[in-house]
Amino acid sequence: MKKAIPFLLLIVITIVGCSSSEVLQSVATESKITIDGKHEDWDGKLKYYEDEEAALGFQNDEENLYFCLVTSNKSSVMKMMTLGLTIWFEPTNDEQIIGLQYPKKMDGNYLNDLKGKNRNKNNNSDFEMTVAAMMQHQGEFVLVDENYEILYASPIGSNDGYKIKVGAVNNQFVYEASIPIGNNSQAHMPINIFPKEKFTIEFETGEFDIEEMKKNGDMQALGMGQGGRMQGGEQGGVGSMQSGGRGGSSRMGMERFRLDVVVKLAE
Repeated sequence: MKKAIPFLLLIVITIVGCSSSEVLQSVATESKITIDGKHEDWDGKLKYYEDEEAALGFQNDEENLYFCLVTSNKSSVMKMMTLGLTIWFEPTNDEQIIGLQYPKKMDGNYLNDLKGKNRNKNNNSDFEMTVAAMMQHQGEFVLVDENYEILYASPIGSNDGYKIKVGAVNNQFVYEASIPIGNNSQAHMPINIFPKEKFTIEFETGEFDIEEMKKNGDMQALGMGQGGRMQGGEQGGVGSMQSGGRGGSSRMGMERFRLDVVVKLAE
């Protein structure tokens, strides 16, 4: 087993409070990047965003964009895993804005099926086990336009140029992906961005709909009370994992997770 890389060593020291006012430089790939839901290929290449409590980095070659998002914020992880995550690519060359949806929004049936699957052999809440169990229901990614109309859908792992892997390492959620870009003639629907160009990328979860969640039973599946309070210490519940498995209760913010940056691709 490889020794885990300490999270703080992975992050470029610069701390940014407002993500929209800066340009993040993508790094030219120097070696093969393995899309495995781990951050070993990103040592020194991640930048930490204090407000979002997340680290983000980019690398690219002529045909592919690679990126990695890491966070230890359990509330943000729950939102990404249950409400769905859309990653918007907005080229500066007036090409079409495309959103990559993965993970997709889960419903109460899937959430109820997860109960009891986040406990290790000592019956303790386990973050890595829960992320793995939740991702078992996420077998497909979708590309959408600005109106959320589906442009393309494909199973994860198919030979279409898109490689995405979500994992958890040392209580850190890791989202790693390889995305085909403009020069990639072999891929289905590459994103129309090119080396040396700038583009805006935005990570955005869905929003809580309390009435819909009550109707579908999602709030109970998430271990949440009427006011959106997530109950801790619930045996086998998803909410128990997300609140760290400790007794008592914690308030999960109802606002969506959002992080956007301008990225300049390397030559």
